[in-house]
Amino acid sequence: MFKKIMVPFDGSDHARRALEVAKGMVLENSETTLYLVSVTASAVTQSVSGTDGGQQIAGVPMFLAEKEEYKHLVDSVLDQQRQALSAQAGDTLADLGDRVVVDVAVAPSPAEGIVNYAEKNGCDLIVMGRRGLGALRGMLGSVSYGVLHSADVPVMTVK
Repeated sequence: MFKKIMVPFDGSDHARRALEVAKGMVLENSETTLYLVSVTASAVTQSVSGTDGGQQIAGVPMFLAEKEEYKHLVDSVLDQQRQALSAQAGDTLADLGDRVVVDVAVAPSPAEGIVNYAEKNGCDLIVMGRRGLGALRGMLGSVSYGVLHSADVPVMTVK
């Protein structure tokens, strides 16, 4: 039924359980792809810490860097975040082979990033934890609440 399932991932126990549920759905249908996505604050596009040519560039504001140099730095940071996300998922996704896309979305807020990523990539289901790393105990997390109210696709929350 679902061809593109997105799992927003922050490393929390709820996100790990959501990933397991989504993985089971992907394994049931050979035509389904899982999108494992982390959302990073758009502040990364305003200042970046990284290295370039052996020289440390820490928190360089966009207006002080050359356009290509800055783009290179942002791309480098996003690649590092993708690698970290893959490492966080560990062996969980190994048996899905090439039916997994690991990506990082840049947005002002996590909920906005999740909804925009799902829309942009044609995801037809979002499977996410009810609470993330910063949520209050016993309450629906603010990010999952925001996604439930903003997304135009079905959203499954996992406890």
